[in-house]
Amino acid sequence: MKLPNLARIARSRSMVTAFAGYDHTAACAEGEWYEEENLSARSYPALAPRLPRTLAATLTKPHGLYAKNGLIWVDGTQLFYNGEAVGTVADSDKTFCGIGTKVLIWPDKVYLDTADQTLHALGAKWASVGDVQFVPAREDGTTYTIKTTGTEEPASPENGDYWLDTSGTADVLRVYSAANAAWSAISTTYLQICAAGIGKNFARYDTVTISGVAVASVGTAAETLNGDLIVWNRSDDTLTVTGLLQKSAVQSHETGEITVERRIPDLDFLAESDNRVWGCASAAHAIYACKLGDPTNWFSYMGTAADSYTATVGSDGNFTGAAVCLGYVLFFKQNLIHKVYGTKPANYQLTTVACRGVCPGGAKTLVTAGETLYYLSADGVMQYDGSLPACIGAKLGPARFTGGAAGAAHGEVRFALDGADGSCRWFCYDTARGIWHRENGGKALAFTASGESLYALSAAGGLWAIGCENDPYAGAAGRETAVSWYGETGDIGLYTADHKYVSRLEVRLEAEAGAKLKLEAQYDASGRWETLREICVSRRQAVLVPIVPRRFAFLRLRLSGCGVAALYSIAKVMEQGSEL
Repeated sequence: MKLPNLARIARSRSMVTAFAGYDHTAACAEGEWYEEENLSARSYPALAPRLPRTLAATLTKPHGLYAKNGLIWVDGTQLFYNGEAVGTVADSDKTFCGIGTKVLIWPDKVYLDTADQTLHALGAKWASVGDVQFVPAREDGTTYTIKTTGTEEPASPENGDYWLDTSGTADVLRVYSAANAAWSAISTTYLQICAAGIGKNFARYDTVTISGVAVASVGTAAETLNGDLIVWNRSDDTLTVTGLLQKSAVQSHETGEITVERRIPDLDFLAESDNRVWGCASAAHAIYACKLGDPTNWFSYMGTAADSYTATVGSDGNFTGAAVCLGYVLFFKQNLIHKVYGTKPANYQLTTVACRGVCPGGAKTLVTAGETLYYLSADGVMQYDGSLPACIGAKLGPARFTGGAAGAAHGEVRFALDGADGSCRWFCYDTARGIWHRENGGKALAFTASGESLYALSAAGGLWAIGCENDPYAGAAGRETAVSWYGETGDIGLYTADHKYVSRLEVRLEAEAGAKLKLEAQYDASGRWETLREICVSRRQAVLVPIVPRRFAFLRLRLSGCGVAALYSIAKVMEQGSEL
């Protein structure tokens, strides 16, 4: 008897062995996860949970976090360096910038010297409380007396005598040389200001602003003394500056108060480049750079390559951030970037690029990983390599973010982004593979990298070490014991053609001792998750989970667990179905 020939059912098999992370869009592909938490690319192409975090410290009132030769944070009014209180600051949120061994702290305008762990003011101000004396002096601070003032040369002068020549349109100070038998003009003249404590808080070559000197007391020299002057020499009770006096003079306290100040500008954002601290001020529409290597002087103009720098910008809107990328200093607004070129004030140039800049509230998301700068714009997360910014945050979905913070370490950039609804979402971007993952976490005030760890300071006060097995700031008691995680696929089967359907799925995993795993399925967007398999692992083992789903238009898989595990593959068998 001859048996009839039966048509073989067409069958095909595909397997996903590389998992490409988070994609919260309708285009979520196989190997990507529409929703997830606490997964990572550290075992790529396999999928594994993130490493446990370590609680390094708990702050009562967190205000800021930074790393410079150690870890720095502010708790209330206390400044901590490597876990030890080193000073008192104002009770406000901080912006930090490091240069050499110094860490500048804004808006306090102070700096911490990490070499000796002392706190100092950047600016200084002195005001008179008694009489102030003005004396002709040399640059080295030694004083002298002008013997003659007039239009005629003095008769019978001696070597070293001074004569104030008033015969021309401008007075000229001359000194007599017996060897040459001639009077020589002194091109730059100096005077010494003497009062108790006037020079105590100032340094040589500081630029100071003097005000309150009265013409009635010191003559026309007051016109040149009120303004910005360089301190050429100093002692605790004297300052030597440029100026020309006919004779010594005294201004009494009753005549008016004299002030001497080393000014520091009000800055919104800071960055360090080429041994200078740069800053920007929205109120002044200006960009500043301190004197070379000296963040205490911002208005020093001595005509050298070490001078300070100031430029006014005409663009609209407030500054939203500052950063350094590939040797260039960048100042951001929401829709543009100001870029500074050059090596010294004489050749600094400021250019403007109209592009997607940092969104308001996104200044702390500026972070450099490798040679690329990352930040949050109004259109999402951007990467900038020196040419034009490109958006890399499309896979984070349609949600709009209003600010946040970011940090980078070990080729990963972590973002804690604040949503318009008040929520905060953590994302991790693998810069080598371009893969996103989402993690758990609350609102973060700041990130910073130090040693082997990336540190995050939460608004709740937790200082967490991320990605380090042995954090120096905490013992094992502060480490997460197990990480809970889950991943939810996009729609499987939704886009199949020719009446094909999924007849079988196979999920292959590996789990460590103590791990708990759960596999669920949701059919046809019903909203109900059906448990397919639950596994508790007592020893390290490989797990193969076969799934024979019922017929569906599409389904989603959800894999969740607690503990260490790795997902190696998901295999899918497709069969040809009928029109029914």
